Amino acid sequence: MWNRRKFLKSAIAGLIGTTGIFAFLKGCKQKFNMGDIVEYPNPILRGVSQSIDFIDDAIITLGNSMIAILRYKAPFEFFSKGSLYKGLAAPQVGIQKRLIVCGLHGEIKILINPEILEQSGTYSNSEYCLSLPQYHRKTITRSQNVTVKYKTLENTEDVLVAKNSSAALLEHEIDHLNGVLYIDY
Repeated sequence: MWNRRKFLKSAIAGLIGTTGIFAFLKGCKQKFNMGDIVEYPNPILRGVSQSIDFIDDAIITLGNSMIAILRYKAPFEFFSKGSLYKGLAAPQVGIQKRLIVCGLHGEIKILINPEILEQSGTYSNSEYCLSLPQYHRKTITRSQNVTVKYKTLENTEDVLVAKNSSAALLEHEIDHLNGVLYIDY
């Protein structure tokens, strides 16, 4: 049976633990020199991103930095907005290149020059975006199935097939590369 004293001890311990986690994450942000997310109405979010012709150290660093930003933002956004982010596009970090990172099938993937080859069906999902913090979630109808062709960091071509929320995530992030935001739907 919980009494008031045990409850207060647990609450204080939880607060201290949470504060420690946030302090650790802030330290990681500084250590890895993670930039901020570009927010709407910044015009870079409305531009069409340039294709990546060569996969060099700068592109590899960009992809890894975007993964770090996504991992850093997820706990903060989860506690403040109740959602975890699964994707990020290069324009959202101020780079007008065709590169996205997405949490798909249990791993984070870096997709270079992603191109949707096939779309079918319909899927409705509630969406939100790191670049539009002033906007609320919105239900968007997207494709139920998508097939995406992309290049890996190893400069090999690959194809990814996704369904439902994973398909919606890919469409959302690829939209960013074309200057389209979820509020446009």
